[in-house]
Amino acid sequence: MKEWKNMSEMIEGVDDMSFEVSLEELESLVEKLERGQLTLDESLGLFERGMGLARVCNQKLSKAERKIEILIEENGKLKTEKFIDE
Repeated sequence: MKEWKNMSEMIEGVDDMSFEVSLEELESLVEKLERGQLTLDESLGLFERGMGLARVCNQKLSKAERKIEILIEENGKLKTEKFIDE
C-alpha cells in the first residue's frame, strides 16, 4: 500500500485523474477497507482518499451526462441539440 506523508498528499492529484483510473483505485480502496486488516488511521486515510475519488468520479459522470446530446421531437422528426454546459 502506498504511504502518504499527510492528508493533503493523500488527496493530491485526484482531480487530474481520469474517470477510469479514479474508479479503479476507488474499487481497490474499498477492497482493502472490506478486508478489515488496517489500523484505524490507515482506514480513515483510505476512506478520505476514497471520498475524494468518489467526488471526482461523480463530477466527471455529471459532466459527461451534460455533454450527451438531447433528443427532441420537432415536427415529427428527431433532431439533436447539444446540451449547453454551464
